[in-house]
Amino acid sequence: MLSKEKIDVLNDNGLRTGEVLPREEIHRLGKPHRAVHLYLLDLKGRLLMQQRSNQVDHYPGMLSISLTGHVEAGESSSTALNREIEEELQLDPFRMRLHFLFSYRHDETLSPTYIDRQFNDVYLCFYNFALENIPYNSKEIEKLILMPLEEYEIMIRDKDPQLANTYLKAFPDLVLFLGKLA
Repeated sequence: MLSKEKIDVLNDNGLRTGEVLPREEIHRLGKPHRAVHLYLLDLKGRLLMQQRSNQVDHYPGMLSISLTGHVEAGESSSTALNREIEEELQLDPFRMRLHFLFSYRHDETLSPTYIDRQFNDVYLCFYNFALENIPYNSKEIEKLILMPLEEYEIMIRDKDPQLANTYLKAFPDLVLFLGKLA
């Protein structure tokens, strides 16, 4: 099934070029674009992780951070984050205190027709939630898991093959910001 999602093409500095392409086309051509990443932690400091659905076109069945999503054409990353929180986790983002941390570029070829060239805007949130009360989108998420940060750090360090490797580059900066927010 083709997505109707339209995405802004970015230049190598992460600025919009004025070109807008469908999601499938932006990946087929390997055009730079923007995505959002959310690290959602409960009040005990455990990271919400998701096992991705086997139906998604990238990293199917693998472990992923709390939430990822594309920034659609004309959208800000904070607006995209709010939309994705509602769509994927079915939570109210306006009840959450979301912290923008940093951006980083990650390029990876997942298949001949899926070339990912993303500027990832990384957000963090500590939020009072119970895992069983998150009615996630089962089309995108197989299941949710709460993981101690130490366990996530081991997965990163060991380059665990269950974990989508797009998060390896971001982890040192995430730890830096977690220390500042603690």
